Amino acid sequence: MVFSLRGASVQGSGSYRYRWAILFAAFVAGMAGPIALFAMPPLFPALTAFLGVSLSGIGFTAMTSFGIGISVMAIPFAILSPRLGWKTAGIACLGTISMGALITTVFPTFWGIFLGRFIAGLGFGMAFTWPVGALSVWFRKDEMGLATGIWATTLPVSGLLIFVLAPVLITSYGWISVLWFSFLFAIASLALWAVLAQQPADDGTRISGYFADERSACLSHDCIESVFLDREMWLVAIAWFALNYYLLGITSLAPAYFTTVLGFSLFTASALAILPVSMIIWVAPVAGRLSDRLHTRKTFILISMAAGLLLCPVIFFPRPGFLSWALFFVVLGIVWGMIPATVFASPREIVGPEHAGPASGILNLMVGLAALSAPLITESLVPVIGWQGALASTALPSVAGVVAMVKARRLK
Repeated sequence: MVFSLRGASVQGSGSYRYRWAILFAAFVAGMAGPIALFAMPPLFPALTAFLGVSLSGIGFTAMTSFGIGISVMAIPFAILSPRLGWKTAGIACLGTISMGALITTVFPTFWGIFLGRFIAGLGFGMAFTWPVGALSVWFRKDEMGLATGIWATTLPVSGLLIFVLAPVLITSYGWISVLWFSFLFAIASLALWAVLAQQPADDGTRISGYFADERSACLSHDCIESVFLDREMWLVAIAWFALNYYLLGITSLAPAYFTTVLGFSLFTASALAILPVSMIIWVAPVAGRLSDRLHTRKTFILISMAAGLLLCPVIFFPRPGFLSWALFFVVLGIVWGMIPATVFASPREIVGPEHAGPASGILNLMVGLAALSAPLITESLVPVIGWQGALASTALPSVAGVVAMVKARRLK
């Protein structure tokens, strides 16, 4: 059956098929923030020479500013987004990321980069509410895990894209070309979202809950009571913080450990560090679909938290080689990959479809807090407890994640 791009003119069963267009637009748009995030680390060597500052100074202006932006915007925008609607919220998010990327590119000074990265971070702080809101409206409950599993791979796909593309761009066009790519991608994703994002038409084809419980906006008081004071959402958020702390702590410190202590080349160290993230790309959709079929989100999150803790002692093995680390990171990536789809499918089940978008703002806040704390704390622990101890410490928040999932009652 043929359907147009405008949701209001969609007829019959074609309306429900349009959910895949929404998922495609949300996926591409969801890559804009992570690409902006990952665009900077490959430029650290060039920027230290260009700006004449230390590596920690580059980390502050390029990464800390980004994390501050996420943390500042996550909850306020989660409250505001239902009033805007998820299409307008997406446009605001992508527009902010585009503006931050442009400022970073056009004004590559220390404070120009800080301001641009802060603004881009504000945009990233808006990035979870509207895609989850759109998917919660368009997809049935029994498909939500698959939808969020596919969408949740935006971060690892973006990381791999930058990992592969940045060296090519730097060699061919100079380091500034990576920043231009980030800006142009954000603009393209903004245009795609503006064209494809449509509300579903209530055409009477309410199939197994399709369109059920949809509400275009919620009052701030209602949102605060139903979402931001919901105990179950904060328990899920604890597990989500634990995952991001583990992931960001490991991936930020591991390359330096591999090159400094183990003597691996920079390329080998980077390839190893990206392995766990690569696993998430295929594991997340599979785990999401399985959670749909088995009618459980909690079990996957709990198993992942516990398995991550059990894997932690491997880090203390005496100077393992490349293959040992590769196997460890592959297994760790599979464990991590069980969480994103199930976490992002949880808000719909805990607070309902109409509040799923705002509830995702809590999850976004956890990403910002993990980005601020994990690299800083992990690196500061190296002189105190050694490289392996610092790497292993990144798993400790998973203890809280296990306890949180055990205490969660309403999440199945």
